[in-house]
Amino acid sequence: MRTDEWTHEEPDEPRRVPEPDFAWGRTANPNTADGELQNMAAFSGSLVRLSGPKRTAAVVVVWLILTGIAVAIAYGVIGIFQL
Repeated sequence: MRTDEWTHEEPDEPRRVPEPDFAWGRTANPNTADGELQNMAAFSGSLVRLSGPKRTAAVVVVWLILTGIAVAIAYGVIGIFQL
């Protein structure tokens, strides 16, 4: 450290702002609608590349999630009409 340098001084570098991580070729901020669409596209692209037992397991999990959502919606609609 130089003698004319203060320890509490800020460095001359500008502050860095957070940027998207550009994983899987993403170019949008993951916290925006465009970023979320790119996340979904990357996820579906990964599912297409799977094969064998991993693909079967992934398909089963996705169908269980979709079935759960459909059952919840049906249960809600039935509950509304029973009033």
